[in-house]
Amino acid sequence: MTEVEVVYPPNKPLERVLLPSKDPVCYDHLYFVDANDKDEVLVGCSNVVGAYWESTLFVYGNGDGAVMHKYSNYYISGTSISDAVFIPNTRKIVLAEDTSHLRLLSMTEEPSLKCLDFFNANAPIEQLAAWDHEKVVSCGGNNVSIWNIENESVANPFEDYKNVHTNTVKSITVKPSDDYLFATASLDRKACIWDTRMMIPATVLYQNEFSGLTSIAWNPQQTDFVTVGSQGGDLYSFDIRQPREFRSYHHCFDASIHRIKFNNSGYLAVCGDTSKVLVLEPEHSYRIVLKKADHDGVARGLGWYQNTLYTCGFDKKINRYNI
Repeated sequence: MTEVEVVYPPNKPLERVLLPSKDPVCYDHLYFVDANDKDEVLVGCSNVVGAYWESTLFVYGNGDGAVMHKYSNYYISGTSISDAVFIPNTRKIVLAEDTSHLRLLSMTEEPSLKCLDFFNANAPIEQLAAWDHEKVVSCGGNNVSIWNIENESVANPFEDYKNVHTNTVKSITVKPSDDYLFATASLDRKACIWDTRMMIPATVLYQNEFSGLTSIAWNPQQTDFVTVGSQGGDLYSFDIRQPREFRSYHHCFDASIHRIKFNNSGYLAVCGDTSKVLVLEPEHSYRIVLKKADHDGVARGLGWYQNTLYTCGFDKKINRYNI
């Protein structure tokens, strides 16, 4: 009897079957965190070091669940994700994927979030911001888009502004209690104030001479004031009624600022390309209220629930601080 010869194709042992995860996985790289007025917390993480890039969006019922990683809902995406926000006064979440998809998700009694609709934006989205009346504004590439999701659909943006900025728009923020005003910060070194009722909606608020602008936040305590963060690690505060000249300045890090975010009490949280997280009082010469370096990697996300700050970063940790 002759022995049967088995022929293996070349490199067969090196081939891997890449299948999406069936169960939610918390990856090391946490990119963003958001909290709503019920102390529900959402966190997005992505697998960006493996052969198959995918991500998971987790929703936690409260802050204790977030810190202990006891999630109530989740959504598994077949690509990496960049941002997500709760839509105020609803059970909806908008998720931005790095494939330029914008997904509208719904929180139900089932653990898995329901995808109601999705749309392909013009460019990968850097940041999202939400108004109170189910409108969302996004930035990515040189574009800014406004989406109306009241009818559980994001089929098309009802406003789409292209090439007002000449480089990537890194950050966007909306004016509290005003559905027409928002602000953007871009690597073209400009920060702009936008009024969608105007024929030419964008006005340059500030142009930095040296570095690109990476984050922007509207002060809910004093709604005429906006704060901008730069690649140089600096903060600049502006009165929108007197553009082009900053009111105050503060150097935070010897690294680029990634995110800044106000809470309703006027405290400003800051994180950047460093493990440090700061909380400042802009109206008291940027007095430092909190300074922590608890993350083992860079801090990426900031979320406020009243005077409780949630942070996340590239170390698989969600930290909570009471101010």
